[in-house]
Amino acid sequence: MEKLLEIKNLTKTYYEGAAESRVVDNVSMEVDKGEFVVIMGASGSGKTSLLHLLAGIDDFNEGTVKYFICPKGNDFGRMSEKAKAIFRRTNIGIVFQQQCLIPDLTVYENIMLPMMLAHQPKKDTVFNLCSQFGLKEHMGKYPSRLSGGQQQRAAILRSVVNKPPLLLCDEPTGSLNSAQTEIVMDLLNELNQNGQTIILVTHDRRVAVRGERMVYIEDGHIEGELKFTETDREHELMDFLGKRGW
Repeated sequence: MEKLLEIKNLTKTYYEGAAESRVVDNVSMEVDKGEFVVIMGASGSGKTSLLHLLAGIDDFNEGTVKYFICPKGNDFGRMSEKAKAIFRRTNIGIVFQQQCLIPDLTVYENIMLPMMLAHQPKKDTVFNLCSQFGLKEHMGKYPSRLSGGQQQRAAILRSVVNKPPLLLCDEPTGSLNSAQTEIVMDLLNELNQNGQTIILVTHDRRVAVRGERMVYIEDGHIEGELKFTETDREHELMDFLGKRGW
């Protein structure tokens, strides 16, 4: 497999007076192109903080985040804030728990927005994505007229419309019910089957089993890793988590 991302000894520390808190503690991992990696852990374990470091939304204190999307790789620690923003806009799609759609834009306009910012509008691409993933009849609607699951699907399509090599998802089903969760995860699985690399943060076991590899974080550090097989993912996950007190 071709490597897309390499993290080495990544550490993020906060200080309050003399007190030190490591929210990400000496994390090292690799992600290959086309992988669907789930980062799992309890609330406050550091999984969202790690995702923010990978996206360049927050800065780290130690270690390296290196992308191999360009021939020589890109070390986030050596890039300016402007360079990070340009790199992120071109190479990383981000999906948050809250859909963050612009209320005064239609579904079509929300999905088109990244293309407009890149000065490369392609109406056919947006239309094809909406048709493929069940939003064709909703393209002219405003977000307030959509269900939570439909809004999240629109947010995901907005994040991949420019075909970024990497999609980062921070608890994308955290505010959805079971049925909406299944629809959103079906969309992510289909994108992954089409070659999209995905790193997804969750504390939901139902979501975690939809990835192909699960990295478990506890108190800011990687405590274990599980490579799923195609036999019984739920049993594998429950056995893994049971040994860790879940």
